Amino acid sequence: MPETYKGVQVAVVGMGKSNQALCRYLLGEGAQITCFDRKTKEQLGEVYEEFSQRGVTWRLGPDYLDTLPEYEHIFLTPGMKKHQPQVIEARKRGAKISTEIDLFLKRCKAPVAGITGSAGKTTTSMLVGRMLERSMPGTPVYVGGNIGPVLIEKVDEIPEHARVVLELSSFQLHLCSRSPQYALLLNIRPNHLDIHKDLDEYVEAKKNIFRFQSQHHWCILNYDDTVTRSAAAECPGHVGFFSIYGRPEGAPEHTGHKGQNGYTGCTGHTWRSRVPAAWLDGDDLLYDPGDGSGLLAVASKRDLSIPGNHNISNALGAILISMQMGANPEGIRKAIREFRGIEHRIEFVREVGGVKFYNDSIATSPDRTVALIDSLEGSLVLILGGSDKGLSFDQLARRIVARGCKSVLIGQCAPKIRRSIETAWAEAGLAGTPEIAEAGSLEDAVSIALSMANPGDSVALSPACASYDMFPNFAERGRQFKQIVKAL
Repeated sequence: MPETYKGVQVAVVGMGKSNQALCRYLLGEGAQITCFDRKTKEQLGEVYEEFSQRGVTWRLGPDYLDTLPEYEHIFLTPGMKKHQPQVIEARKRGAKISTEIDLFLKRCKAPVAGITGSAGKTTTSMLVGRMLERSMPGTPVYVGGNIGPVLIEKVDEIPEHARVVLELSSFQLHLCSRSPQYALLLNIRPNHLDIHKDLDEYVEAKKNIFRFQSQHHWCILNYDDTVTRSAAAECPGHVGFFSIYGRPEGAPEHTGHKGQNGYTGCTGHTWRSRVPAAWLDGDDLLYDPGDGSGLLAVASKRDLSIPGNHNISNALGAILISMQMGANPEGIRKAIREFRGIEHRIEFVREVGGVKFYNDSIATSPDRTVALIDSLEGSLVLILGGSDKGLSFDQLARRIVARGCKSVLIGQCAPKIRRSIETAWAEAGLAGTPEIAEAGSLEDAVSIALSMANPGDSVALSPACASYDMFPNFAERGRQFKQIVKAL
């Protein structure tokens, strides 16, 4: 990357939210920009008008990428396939291909925490941001990346003493040539195989969150996930572990005692552990700094109002990375107690005739629906289906059958999910057939699900699929679901 883009010809490919902000920033620096997008100027509407007035040139329509190889400096939108012929040709010609996030990481003067994983990124990023805010009053804390504002427009204003938290997707990390100083890798499971070439590419993209760190930087890893645990051997800097199944290897035993308030430091061991760690011990969320100074019972799992072991795991990861960035137990505990979850993530909507409705539209992959199944008690009716990301539903189907869930299927993947559930049912040796219905719309699916439920049951929209066959995004799918449920 050049030190400045003043007077430099730049191609910006894909005019979504992040690249619009990138364009504004580069234009302010004096770059000469050509914007590429598959949409027409009519479809772009106000975006086309804004940037045309600011002097950009355009390449639009079905053949919009044809002239891309002519450019030396290219910024790609995160969610596009990186193996298109024009991108490959540009790379062969020596083009410097980057992203808005990579530029932000280069120019940000403040310490940055990057948080990624196949599930739990948003919840954990919000928790980390609040832990830092509650612990460090007077220190500016910025949360962005895949959530919130696009921070590239503010990068030159962020002071060195601030703290920055970025939720980072595999798409954003894929082309990164630098890593944040603090990295948190929550989990890795198959996902986004409709965009990535294969699972290996997806995993390698995730590892860019720590790959370019120095020996002085930190990477926090989920000890319970075999892929993330094994990544420790590849980390250039310091490593910390978290686990919901007891202390990770290297952390001392919990040998101290709790005070009257249940949150005093625990001492009693005399040896130095190898790495900082956080873990669940009974109800306690414990933290060990790894320096022999003693354990801290930072909070209780009862302080966390959002359900599920996956959210306890998220909280432990948040504790560990926040402590490395300067947070304290009091601020962390306050943040955990205040946190009420995020829209579209196992979000309680309302109760109708004794049936509870949950919006889990964020579940765009099967493993996230498994997490919902494991989080909610009682009988479940699941609304499943959407556009195909190239993922298998077999493991989810086995969990559905084992739990006795009823299913209402919608969208492109409905036949594929039905086959997986019926196969799992047969493999389990069960008599009869699984209780499965299909619906042509989300409104019909809600009505059918309610008719299949009994008082005391729960109905959850947890699709295990992307939304693009029926909705513009998962958030709109969730909003429509809530509107339908509230109108019952």
